[in-house]
Amino acid sequence: MTEAPIVREQKGAVSWLILNRPELYNALTTELGNEALKLLNESLEDDDTRVVVITGRGKAFAAGADVNEIMGDSDPVKRIGIMATVAHKVIATVRQANKPTIAAINHQAAGYGMALSLACDIRVATEKVRLRYAYSTIGLTGDGGINWSLPKMIGISRALEVALLCEDLHAEELYRLGVINKLFKEETFIENTQALAERIAALSPKVAQTIKRMMYASSGTDLLTHLETEHSYLTEAASRPEFLELVKAIIAGFEEKKKAKGK
Repeated sequence: MTEAPIVREQKGAVSWLILNRPELYNALTTELGNEALKLLNESLEDDDTRVVVITGRGKAFAAGADVNEIMGDSDPVKRIGIMATVAHKVIATVRQANKPTIAAINHQAAGYGMALSLACDIRVATEKVRLRYAYSTIGLTGDGGINWSLPKMIGISRALEVALLCEDLHAEELYRLGVINKLFKEETFIENTQALAERIAALSPKVAQTIKRMMYASSGTDLLTHLETEHSYLTEAASRPEFLELVKAIIAGFEEKKKAKGK
């Protein structure tokens, strides 16, 4: 029986989507893309899921498109178009997700794998992480929004250098530039990623969704417009019961500390 190209594992409020083609570094196929879209939508529609983590089984997060599928097609150009269409639906769904998404990058992500990781809200990685643009080495120009995401994260000049020379981006620079949010040791990678995801999952789903929406929208608006948006969402959040409950809990915590110090 052939294993599924991607599997979903639920760990509390965290839904893990695990690319499952380790023998081919989780390279993208049409089937994998369609299954990823299906499981991603299932996770986003699941009321018990508050955070989605995407990772890869084996020695890589994800490579680019599976060249065997492309070259095995009687019309490789058409096949690339089909794969890119599916891949772009996944990217759009990740970026527009109403729940926080985390890319857990084990070792390396190249081509579409890199694009997918950049589409997520947060990226964590093992200390030996490598990101590679990869497209230009096989005469392609990039997909998955990589030419949109990468310059915004590291600047146009550095992004062009990475793309045209196809040089790897390594852990130290990725962390310094803020592309990778956290670096974890390989032996505790899954546990640390789960712990981080649980911290985010503890937030109000509405709060997490609204913060995401405002931050992504901010690049296309001026400050005054953005301030109006923030004001509207802030007062809406303050009107919910959970706000008063959380504030009361914080005040109670302070009072307890005061009493403890006074003893």
